[in-house]
Amino acid sequence: MAALKRARKQDLAVHPGQDIEYAVVDDKKSSRDRVALAHEEIEAYDASYYETQLVRAVEGVLSPFGWDRSDIRRELSAERHDVLSSFGATDELS
Repeated sequence: MAALKRARKQDLAVHPGQDIEYAVVDDKKSSRDRVALAHEEIEAYDASYYETQLVRAVEGVLSPFGWDRSDIRRELSAERHDVLSSFGATDELS
């Protein structure tokens, strides 16, 4: 709704069913100040908003396996020191 209001404020032609591309730049703000449209210059986006959306989506997939939001957030915040070789075969070639 915020993107629609922002588009209308800029006198952009918006038709029913049309997609409006936007980014959430500050989820704490209300209405049209919360988003920036795709054609506008975006200096930064609200990373915490997108993190919350990501966690909700992952929870929907992993909840049947016993994962909840706290498990997912803990896993996402865990420090990792993976190296590329850890993704390969564990057996050495002769």
